[in-house]
Amino acid sequence: MKTTELIYTQQKEWADKRGIELHLYSNKPYARCLSGNLYCQPSSETVHEFEIGKGNEIRSGKMRALHSSSALVLNIFEYWRQSNHIDEIARACGAPFGTTTMQFERTYPILVGGTPPHLDVELSGERLNSVLAIESKFTEPYQRHTKRTIKEKYFTAPSLWAELPSRCRELAVRIHEEEQGKTSFAYLDAPQLLKHLLGLSLTTKASNKAFELLYLWYEVPSSPEAKKHRLELEQFKQCLGDEVRLRDMTYQDLFEAIRKCPNASKDYLDYLGQRYFPSQTLPIHST
Repeated sequence: MKTTELIYTQQKEWADKRGIELHLYSNKPYARCLSGNLYCQPSSETVHEFEIGKGNEIRSGKMRALHSSSALVLNIFEYWRQSNHIDEIARACGAPFGTTTMQFERTYPILVGGTPPHLDVELSGERLNSVLAIESKFTEPYQRHTKRTIKEKYFTAPSLWAELPSRCRELAVRIHEEEQGKTSFAYLDAPQLLKHLLGLSLTTKASNKAFELLYLWYEVPSSPEAKKHRLELEQFKQCLGDEVRLRDMTYQDLFEAIRKCPNASKDYLDYLGQRYFPSQTLPIHST
């Protein structure tokens, strides 16, 4: 069984146990009602942020997919926004003390008139001089693509790359030149990450802030695709060197950190554990 099919099957089994009404779209399970796919209903602020986002995940119905990456993001992060403990999930993600603000579908413009990169979550704070931007992946690392695109327009203005180490532009050029054939990054969307870094560098420069990009992904340890994805991720980081603030973390490791958060309720932990992390032991403590 392919890894994506394994995830679809596990998610459907979880939904069936909870009596969630489903329907199939392209042979993939979707909840008939969005509420069936979320731990808690998103706040009006969160709904607005998704509505103005490029994917419009809520209104389009994409978030009703059991394998939806945006649903995974909401199920992990929205709880902390509504409980007013953003600082706890921020620390679990490795953000600095003083992180108090969360925004979904944060955009970082690059080119005038172009579609700006969208990061799934941004964590920041009024007194901080840096932001933590999060790119989330669920099933995406298990879908092989040998054709990735970095368009010529990203190389016509050299100043675009001025705030990043030269290695970033060099890697982007290499991938651009590979596009006539097959990219060497088949499981990792390297062009997307480069565009995220580019957008972050330009946006944070305008506000005199630093940034860190956290690549947060769902690992299926026994999967051959997961091993290939991890190798490509390490290769990508080596290509860029230590000057770029890029860090990766699995959702499994994040869940372990969340389990230690004092304000993580038993109901919330049970929901996440049963749905996404059934192999990980739930903590004893509850609030």
